[in-house]
Amino acid sequence: MSEALRVTLLANAGLLLEYEGTTLLLDGIFHSRDVPFSSLPQDVWQKLLRGDAPFGKIDYLLFTHHHPDHFSAAMTVEYLEGHPIKGVFLPDAEELENSTLMRGLREHGTPCALLSDQTNHAVYKVAPNITVRAFRTLHLDKAFETVRHYCYLITFGDKRVLFTADVNYLGEDLSQTHGAPLHAAFINPLFFSALSHHRFFKGELNPKHLCVYHVPFAEDDPFDMNVMLRRDLAQRDDVIVLREALQQIEL
Repeated sequence: MSEALRVTLLANAGLLLEYEGTTLLLDGIFHSRDVPFSSLPQDVWQKLLRGDAPFGKIDYLLFTHHHPDHFSAAMTVEYLEGHPIKGVFLPDAEELENSTLMRGLREHGTPCALLSDQTNHAVYKVAPNITVRAFRTLHLDKAFETVRHYCYLITFGDKRVLFTADVNYLGEDLSQTHGAPLHAAFINPLFFSALSHHRFFKGELNPKHLCVYHVPFAEDDPFDMNVMLRRDLAQRDDVIVLREALQQIEL
């Protein structure tokens, strides 16, 4: 049987993914400002900087888009100063070209896959049994339709796992994931509500494990997403919810 994939929530859509000794940090270095989601808790950030468990070794940093509840360039620079890594996956953007972050990556010789039209759907083998594929999708809300937003389809052994971040489930059918069963899919509360009520989403999403993440902490929830989530969860009992800092699951 394939080894379990261990998933640790940091906050929002920030996840630490551990499989066969390789670790990927997805959307895990950020500081939310003026958005209705949580910031990375200060104690979790300090654990990251010190390399405390479970953050003793991180091999790759992956980001879905540049919004502050998913990515902070300044904090990423601070983290990289004391932690050599094997590579970064990051949506391309004009502001990155001569940024401190890109200069630091070049100085340290750290490979960076800048996600663009040229790399869309490209498959990267980052470990003997782990491949990473990012594909471009629309971001939810027309106000953000020009944002470079990527979903990740990552294979861990024979497990295909989808991470959707802020995908526009109103306009995407996620047919990019078809062709083989999904072991797990991570979706936010709004996407989960659409699935629960069989409305808005026109595609198919039938993973073995459905995981809801990007849930704001109760104190950072002006739109009562937790209330909506509790209501939608009452209709089904086969869903994994990640909403507590450092909460861990195995898939």
